[in-house]
Amino acid sequence: MNLGPELIFHLKNLDILNAEPMLQDIIMAAWEKFGLDVVTSGYRPSDKGTHGTTPLRAIDLRCRDSVIGNHIAKWVNKRWQYDPDRPKMNCAICHDSGSGKGLHLHFQVHPNTIRIKNKWW
Repeated sequence: MNLGPELIFHLKNLDILNAEPMLQDIIMAAWEKFGLDVVTSGYRPSDKGTHGTTPLRAIDLRCRDSVIGNHIAKWVNKRWQYDPDRPKMNCAICHDSGSGKGLHLHFQVHPNTIRIKNKWW
């Protein structure tokens, strides 16, 4: 299933995208905290990266403001670690990939992604 631009998708039905459970957890937490709900990219069969995997390991959500987007990415990355063996990799990135999609939040997971345990959340 390729989610085209501007498709509004109710994130409580994310499991139909065959997304990794950890990705579902991250997206649902961001949805509950920030109200994000416009998916701009999901599964892309020709993608050699996280958007081309099954189960799905990456989803992009609309973001119109880099300050807010970076705040959301920081919030996510304080709570999930993409891969403990590669600590510089993140589960959330706010960026403009230069592919014509514009600014968006890219959420991704790896088979080694973990929830960071912290007494404050």
